[in-house]
Amino acid sequence: MNWKQGLGFTMVGPFRSLRMKICLATTNPHKLEEVRAVFGEQTHAVVWSTLADLHRALAEPDEDQDTFEGNALLKARYYARHTGLACLADDSGIEVDALGGRPGVKSARYSGVSGPRSVVDPANNAKLLEELAARNAVSDQDRGARYVCAMSLVVPAPAHAAVDSDAAWETPITVRGELPGRILRPEEAHDPACPAAGRGTHGFGYDSLVVLHDGRTAAEFTPAQKNGVSHRGHATRAMVRAMRAAGLLPG
Repeated sequence: MNWKQGLGFTMVGPFRSLRMKICLATTNPHKLEEVRAVFGEQTHAVVWSTLADLHRALAEPDEDQDTFEGNALLKARYYARHTGLACLADDSGIEVDALGGRPGVKSARYSGVSGPRSVVDPANNAKLLEELAARNAVSDQDRGARYVCAMSLVVPAPAHAAVDSDAAWETPITVRGELPGRILRPEEAHDPACPAAGRGTHGFGYDSLVVLHDGRTAAEFTPAQKNGVSHRGHATRAMVRAMRAAGLLPG
C-alpha cells in the first residue's frame, strides 16, 4: 500500500488511476450535487459519498465555535474521526456590516424561532430588518452584507501511522468563499407592506433579502445561476486549489 492509498485513495478504472474518497458531511443530496458539480469542473479524481451512505447514524456535533471556519473544521474533524474517511464539511451564513457581522454563525437560528423552514426563514428575515431599522441603517453602504461559506477537509492519517496528537492524526485544510451584496430596503420588496418576504421565488433563508451585483436578489437567480456565483461555489473552487497545492489532487 502506498501513502495515498493509506490516506483514503482508491484505484479505479481500466488504467487503475488513483481517486480520492471523500465523505461530504451532509445528508442533503442537493448540497452534494452542487459540490460535486464544481469539483467536476476542475477534476474527476474524487469518489463521493455522504453521511446518508453510512451504515449507521451518527449524532450531530455541537457547533459551538464563534467563526464559520471553526464550525466547519469541528464538523470535518468529528466525522473523519467517527468514520475513518476523509471528510469535507462546511458552515455558512450571512454577515451584515451595520450589525457588526451578525447574524454570522447564528444565521440559521437568528430569531430563536424553531420549526420548519417555512416558519423559521420569515422570522429570521423579519428580525434582520427590524435590527437594521433600529440602527437607522438606510444607505446601501450601511446595508452592506455578504454570504460566507467556510469549508474544511480533514484527511485521517494512514491506519499504520503513529497517533500522538491531532497534528499527527490528520491533515486539515480550511478555505473561505464569499458572495457580497446588500440587504434590500423595505420599499424594494415585492410587497413593501411585507418587507420580510423580500423579492424573488427561488432559494431559501435570506435569499429574498440579499441584493446582488446586478440588482437582483439571490432569490431572483435560478438555482443554476446562483450556483455559478455562490459563496459555496467560491469555497469549493478554493478547496480544489488548496488540495492541489497539498498534493491531494492532480495538478
